[in-house]
Amino acid sequence: MYTFNSRIRYSELNSQGFLSTEALMNYFQDCSTFQSEDLGIGLEYLDEMNAAWVINSWQVDIIRYPKLGENVIIGTIPYDIKGFVGCRNFYMDTLEGERLAIANSVWALINIEKGTPVKVTSKMLEGYKISEKLPMDYQGRKISFPTDGNIRTLNEIIVQPFHLDTNQHVNNNQYINMAKDCMRLLDGNDKKIPVISRIRAEYRMQAHLGDTIYPVCSTQNKDGSVVYTVSLNDGSGKAYSIVEVTSLKKDERNV
Repeated sequence: MYTFNSRIRYSELNSQGFLSTEALMNYFQDCSTFQSEDLGIGLEYLDEMNAAWVINSWQVDIIRYPKLGENVIIGTIPYDIKGFVGCRNFYMDTLEGERLAIANSVWALINIEKGTPVKVTSKMLEGYKISEKLPMDYQGRKISFPTDGNIRTLNEIIVQPFHLDTNQHVNNNQYINMAKDCMRLLDGNDKKIPVISRIRAEYRMQAHLGDTIYPVCSTQNKDGSVVYTVSLNDGSGKAYSIVEVTSLKKDERNV
């Protein structure tokens, strides 16, 4: 297990004064990056290999959103590494041990130029100590776009420089931000959107600078929650990413 402590900053808040989902996921990504850097198998090591870790799927369950100034602990646990695939849990807790959020993620090590799998090295296997995965309600990695419910096609998105990460393709968190923007549009252009309790994302292709993304969104009511499924497609209808967001009732807003 690898952890670091932080305090919720004003710059990390949403318009309602709570930690934003974007900032939460940035904390998780930073945590695994810090671990890799501290182990000597971070960005410089990957550059020498001409390789990168690319995420295949996320599941993030949010129990409570912390407020400004709260002290938190962010942790990550690699629990499986086989071939070119690695699996990680993440969590955010208060200093008193209250669990605020928990996540599961699946990553693939690929050659940047060829896009082909790269086998995990012995140095990585030695550095990433495997632990038991955390208890959570694990959902499947694959997300199917619903064929029923309220389905709408929304305005296209042109990939801008701010969407990109160091691998020069759209960062996984940016797809989730695009999906949240689609939710706002479906909710009558309201600046607020329902409280998000779960985010699932599956990544299928890489989008690059200048690419056009065509969002299609389905809205369904399930067990007292609203489930938004956003397929972020290329011009032929193939998904770059499919994002599923589960929210609480529409009168309970803060995200």
